Amino acid sequence: MLLTVLLICLFAAARHDGPVRRWLVELPAQRLAAMTPRNAVALVLLLAIMPFAGQILLPEMAWILALDLAAWVEVGLAVTVMARLAPAWKGLKASAARLVRQIPRFASRARRAPTARRRPAKSPAPEDGWAFA
Repeated sequence: MLLTVLLICLFAAARHDGPVRRWLVELPAQRLAAMTPRNAVALVLLLAIMPFAGQILLPEMAWILALDLAAWVEVGLAVTVMARLAPAWKGLKASAARLVRQIPRFASRARRAPTARRRPAKSPAPEDGWAFA
């Protein structure tokens, strides 16, 4: 930031009629000359309140920055994990494709296999009507 301010000052000093001088000197001078007393009071009040507003907003800004940093750490972690899992994912995809190609073979073997026919077991005949009571 200091380098930026230094460069702006150098550009303003190098050319006296350049656009940087107009932005930094002439436009603010015109606006200050056109300022009404009402605008001057509003500006003074705003400048008086700004340090207190900054003190109020600073803790919230710190929380936002901390959460933002945590989110970027999580994104970096997710990218690292995915980069490590990419070769395993390719292998898993290949094995899944292989398994899908083999399913019809298993199904045809199951259809061709002879099924053993079982005779139903004979239930013993009850001796009298009270056998199951």
